[in-house]
Amino acid sequence: MDLEKVCQESEHPGSFEAVEALFKATDGKVSRKDIKKWLSAKDSYTLHKPIKKKFKKNRVFVSRMNQQYQADLVDMQSLSKFNDGYRYLLTCICVLSKYAWAIPLPDKNAKTVVSAFEQIFTERIPLKLQTDAGKEFTNKLFSELSQKEENRIFHDK
Repeated sequence: MDLEKVCQESEHPGSFEAVEALFKATDGKVSRKDIKKWLSAKDSYTLHKPIKKKFKKNRVFVSRMNQQYQADLVDMQSLSKFNDGYRYLLTCICVLSKYAWAIPLPDKNAKTVVSAFEQIFTERIPLKLQTDAGKEFTNKLFSELSQKEENRIFHDK
């Protein structure tokens, strides 16, 4: 059964619906997994898919400003031709105040990431910096920066 045809025909009972309705409309001939995979490739489904707002989060307790920041890189490679060649965004947020930075980066090598953090540290310096364990945050230049600024860096797994 052609999912494209079922989904696009307005007379069909499974048209413009979610996974379960399409599964019923195909009489189980197409698995739910295949339907989810097919739908996730469609912009109209992913753009209008309801967002889960309630999920468990690890609580972070801080008692003062600039005590802890969380940072990560956002991969924007698919949009680099529209963004003057910038392929990544370094995002950094103060856990208490929610003050945030987003710095565009052309690549994610050590020098580029360290210079972006130096830009952030000219405004504010955290006591602790939480990042993932990516190579851009676990290199020698980055450790030297943290020692120079006297902040403690820890990485998530």
